[in-house]
Amino acid sequence: MTRRASGIAGRARASLRAALLLVMSFGTCSDAAAAPPPAVPEVARCELGAMARELERGVASLRLPDAPAPYLAIGRIMRWKSLALDGSYGGIITDIEEVQAVGTVEVRVGAPARDNANMFGQDGAQIRFLLALEPAPAFTRKKLWLATDQAFRAAASTYAQKQAILARLAGDPPPPDLGPAPPREAPPAATDVRDASFDRAGLRDMVEGLSARFKEHPAIDNGDVYAQLLVAEGSMASSEGTRLRDRSARAVLAVTAQARAADGMLLDHGRALHFQELPTATAELRAAGEQLVDAVLGELEAIAAAPMLDEDYDGPLLFTGDAAAQLLASTVATEAAGTPAPLADGGRMLELEPHWQDSLGKSVMPEFLDLRDDPSAEGFGRYELDAEGFRAKPITLVERGELRDLLMTRAPNEHLSQSNGRARMSPVLQIAPAISNLTLRSRQPGKSEKALERELLRRAREDGYEFAYVITTLRDGTILGPVPREGAISFASGRKVSLAPPLLIYRIDASGKRTLVRGAVFSPVSLRVLRRIRAVGATTHAVPLRILAGSQGGFGGETGMDGILSHTVDVQVNAPDLLIDGFELLVERGEHERLPTLVHPLRDEGWSAR
Repeated sequence: MTRRASGIAGRARASLRAALLLVMSFGTCSDAAAAPPPAVPEVARCELGAMARELERGVASLRLPDAPAPYLAIGRIMRWKSLALDGSYGGIITDIEEVQAVGTVEVRVGAPARDNANMFGQDGAQIRFLLALEPAPAFTRKKLWLATDQAFRAAASTYAQKQAILARLAGDPPPPDLGPAPPREAPPAATDVRDASFDRAGLRDMVEGLSARFKEHPAIDNGDVYAQLLVAEGSMASSEGTRLRDRSARAVLAVTAQARAADGMLLDHGRALHFQELPTATAELRAAGEQLVDAVLGELEAIAAAPMLDEDYDGPLLFTGDAAAQLLASTVATEAAGTPAPLADGGRMLELEPHWQDSLGKSVMPEFLDLRDDPSAEGFGRYELDAEGFRAKPITLVERGELRDLLMTRAPNEHLSQSNGRARMSPVLQIAPAISNLTLRSRQPGKSEKALERELLRRAREDGYEFAYVITTLRDGTILGPVPREGAISFASGRKVSLAPPLLIYRIDASGKRTLVRGAVFSPVSLRVLRRIRAVGATTHAVPLRILAGSQGGFGGETGMDGILSHTVDVQVNAPDLLIDGFELLVERGEHERLPTLVHPLRDEGWSAR
């Protein structure tokens, strides 16, 4: 055989070996597979297997001199298809349908007792990367190879920094960094999010028509109607052998609006209808949308015309309807998280540790109250497996007023070491502890609305007031984003919690007459305020919400419409009306801009006539 022929034969044998290795790695997902190409579920199965093998290879092979070896690598993939529609005053501003795919890899070095995790501001060990829109095992494995290498180097650097900090700190060491692995579960078959069908034309026509209703409200300066739909499928593989897959459909129909009071105060309002399926533009949905638009615009007009809160108030408050659930989603949802305080150069940042972590076994609510979180119950927050692979268990957070449990992920704290399945993941692959279906129950009979008002006024008189306040709705930052007025922003520090400002708040006098007011903000409160729940209503309100997971999220998270589906998790809070002492209402103080010199065209009769 000639030298040239021998070389060709050698290269052919090398190519054959490479092809066989590829087939062995990817199975029927190999590019060498015979036509027709395998279906998406089979390719996705092989992609998940390829991820697992690449992560195992990384843990076995990645090494640096004088650095700890990796002991765990976790890869995640999220593919989603979305539709975003935005209409205003009868015109469509946004009409975008798209498909996206992203991945992350996290590497931990050292050991579960002490690794590189939970360092403040150090997320370099979790690397994000873009993926192909459809499963592509070879491409995914290549991206994962580069990202795993980068994550390992970042993890080793963070570990060294963490060890140096711990070496100079006095006192007891922090709790272990990672708990036991979850039991292995067989992931369901994959689907193709690109197959999701949106009623794009019908919903666009509906949004356009709903937004045209703004023309009937000339007192409103601006506003939008949104329809957003998202179908997402997430997959996870780890070097420990865990493999997960989950698909969800999420949608929202929302209305936002802005107006100015006569004194120039900029006001906004927003409400939403939340769905866990893909809605179509039915007559029923259109009617519900019309009610939603009219409610938001009517309420905002009333707020703009309402008088300002005339003095600070330090007396009892009555939270009714949505406001009671929103209050619990602003406090319990964040402060019952089990994630320990992160470590920084100066030591553990205890001001960022959820407030209830050092209250296990202590009284946190009145003795007549129980608080339960149950992901297995029917409700908007229902799920089976959390983002780490643990089965979500019903837990009793508070029993007879005493704190019994926390929202635990795989990260132990000083008191609890086991996950109870509360690691929730948003479509953008952010993972943190969160509630599911949270229910507050009273062991005492609840009071009627009138009885609660009488009790409210009685307690207010004891505090020296001939009036009190009833709050029915807090401002929803997941719809509206940050508050547009500096004077309405309160900054908490230490062991205080900041709450979203009241949106609909009524002054109630001795006769029972209610007067809507504006310009009220909460002073930051201690979570001990929940111990001052004095009475509850007879009716429980079930309120579906989309909130940011984690101790810095909850109902106070200000995602706005840009992140309402991609950055949140689905929860439900079931709560009765709550009569509470210990809040302080402050008059919002701030400068306002002058009203526009040119009148709004809908308020210009001469312009309208033309």
